[in-house]
Order: sequence, then C-alpha cells, then structure tokens
Amino acid sequence: MSDDDLFSRLFELFDQPGPVNLKLAAEMARHLAGEREPVEPWAAEEFRELTRLAEFRLEQVAPFPVVPAPDVLPVDGPTWALESLEGLAYLADSLSGMADVATGPTAAILGPLGPALAGMQLGSLVGALARWVMASFDAGVPVRGDRPTTFVVPNIDDFTARHGLDPRHVRLWVAVNETAHRGVFRVPWAFDHLIELLARFGGAVRIDPERLGDLLAGMQGGPEPGAIDPDVFAELFDSEELRREQAELEAFLGFVGGFTRLLVERAAAELLPDLDRLYAHRDDDRADGLGAEGTALAATFVEPAAIARGVGFCREVVRRYGQDALDSVWRKTGRFPTAAELEDPVAWAARVLLDDLA
Repeated sequence: MSDDDLFSRLFELFDQPGPVNLKLAAEMARHLAGEREPVEPWAAEEFRELTRLAEFRLEQVAPFPVVPAPDVLPVDGPTWALESLEGLAYLADSLSGMADVATGPTAAILGPLGPALAGMQLGSLVGALARWVMASFDAGVPVRGDRPTTFVVPNIDDFTARHGLDPRHVRLWVAVNETAHRGVFRVPWAFDHLIELLARFGGAVRIDPERLGDLLAGMQGGPEPGAIDPDVFAELFDSEELRREQAELEAFLGFVGGFTRLLVERAAAELLPDLDRLYAHRDDDRADGLGAEGTALAATFVEPAAIARGVGFCREVVRRYGQDALDSVWRKTGRFPTAAELEDPVAWAARVLLDDLA
C-alpha cells in the first residue's frame, strides 16, 4: 500500500460522525476477532431448548422478572463481535470526550481524535472478547437492546474440550448464566447504575499528549501500517482518580457476577453437579487475561478476584440477614454495595437495611 493510499484509508476511517467512531471500532473488532468458523445448524434448536429451560428455572428463584429471549442464535466469534458492537457502544460513550481536556495547540490535534480514540477502545475490547466469550455474560456487561440471546459455539466447544468437561453440562451452564445475566441488567436501575459508574470512570480518563505521538507513529511505521497495538493505550491513561473510579466499577460488576453465580446455583445446582468445577475452570481462563489489557475499557472485564469478593459479600449477607435482605437490592435504587461495602457487609446493612426500618 502506498503512503497516499494509507493516508486516504486512515482519513476515511477517522473522518466519521458521532461521539464514537463505530466504523473504526468495527475495523478493529474485525481485525482482532479472528477468522470465521463454521457452526453446526443443529446448535440453534439445542440452545433454544436450553435457554427456555434456564428461563423457567430462574423464574422460580429470581427476585426480578425473567423476560424470555426473543430468539436464540448460535454464532462464531467474529459474528458475535460485529452483531454486539452497536449494543456495546454505550461503553465507549463515556470516553468520547477524553480529548476535551486538552488546551491550546494540543486541543486542535486531540479534539477531532476523541471519537476515533473512543472507537479504537471499543473495537479493541469487543474484538478481544470475541475470541474468548461463550456468551455475553462472560463479558460482564450487557449487550444493550432487545436482541436475541447469542451463544459463541466455537468458544464453548473449545472450553469444553480443553478442560475435559461434559458438553451437555457446559451448554446448560452457559445458558443459565446468560439468562441470569440478561435478567439482572433488565432491572432498570441496574443498567442505570452501570451507566453512572461508566460516566464517572470515563470522566477520569485523561490522554497523555506526549504518548499520543508514539501511538500515531506506531500506526504508520509498524510492521502492519495502519494497524493499532492495543497495548499502547495503557500508556495513554493513568491517574489516581481513574483508579478510584475503576475500583467502584469493578466492585459493582464483581457484585453482579457474584449474585448471578448464586442465582445460577439456586436455579440449577441439582442439574449441574459439577457447577463448582465449571466456575473454577472459567476463573482460571479469566485470570489468564483478555488480551485487551491496554485499553481503558478493559476495566469492564471483571477479574476473578472481584467476582470472588461479590460471591463472598452475597453469602455473608444471606448468612447474617437472610436471602430476602440480599434480594432487596433489586427492589429499588441506591442499594448496590460500594467498593468499601463489598468488603464490609455490615456497613452495607447499616446503610441499606436500617433505612427500611426508618
């Protein structure tokens, strides 16, 4: 590719309307998601039946309505990435103004790059997720909109084979987790709380202008001109404020992950005798990293330790105050534990449960 062609290509990618450059995000996601893989036609009917079973079982124990999925689709990773990109674009909305903090000559350079940088963050995250997730619950955040439930069959098969697991148990486990995850984020104030935390997190993201030149130079002079190394992003963003807001975001997603696991346990433990083993293997995989650690949005990918804290918090609340006290989180706003309260359920109870008695 000539220098002129490269410049034209980059100009076309960067010159897109909107607060998040979705075209650039799609290009990055497509590049990172890997090659297409065949999915057997029979998988659709099997996962549809498993999803309906999961919906029925969860409806019996969930403290919120379980709305049936409009449809169930088995897909490969690249398809999941492109079909989920728009539904995950809200993750990058909070980052679209990250370049607005610049002033003077730097502002003239960085300002137009805000949507592009947000798009690159989004595309890097979704592309990396596509190589790993078995369904959206693995991402830890919801794909927005009334979309079909999608299962990434090659990733499910890979997980099953690598750990020598029973395929029937794995598929049911994935279906119950995905259904519980969708149900949690259909509670309006759960999604609203996530958006609030993302806005605070995004407001703390700052670009280091001195590092930006290295990023752009790498795009032009690297082994693949125009390709973007996601790890370079790690050098663009870092501050004490960002780490503080990230801790709150991580605490919320860890709590949701922990609550979801206990909900799955209540709904399907008798059908999944190897439930603990399934989670243990997935946590080991999660601990190995997503492959997008250089992006600011990698903060939405929940670490096993955060989920473990969420599980511990939920079990302790149930032990001390009963299942109804834990389920009360989903009855009205303002009851999710903060990062400090996740480590101290008594403090959470003093704030939330005593308020019920007032």
